[in-house]
Amino acid sequence: MPKKARTPIVEYEDHFAIELPGGDRPPRESDRLTDQALVVAYDRLPARHRWQLRALRFDRDEWTRSGIRRWWAMHEVRFLDSDELDQEIPEICRSYEAPRPDLPTIVLCHRNTPLVAARAQMEALKASKKSVGPHR
Repeated sequence: MPKKARTPIVEYEDHFAIELPGGDRPPRESDRLTDQALVVAYDRLPARHRWQLRALRFDRDEWTRSGIRRWWAMHEVRFLDSDELDQEIPEICRSYEAPRPDLPTIVLCHRNTPLVAARAQMEALKASKKSVGPHR
């Protein structure tokens, strides 16, 4: 049985990063998720008007390489514009509302879980007081 390829983790002085392909220029947007000790860097794909994850930067003081590998194996990052909140997505573990109308809501989901409408999940999280405020 062939081994699954690992996503490379790049090491910098103050952080680790998972850098995904997405062009020859740096990501246009990045938001710090302080409760996760990470930065999500992303762009809008011009041709399709969708958001694309470009990099995750994990604070070196809070994360280890093995912790990052476990987190990445269990989670995915979704970007939802306000008109996409009825889209079915995997189970949400955290959501970060867009601070401006031109930016998406950032959603951290558990991989390989049943798909449920994002809006319903976010409302349930807010009701249980588990959701987090706007990203910064």
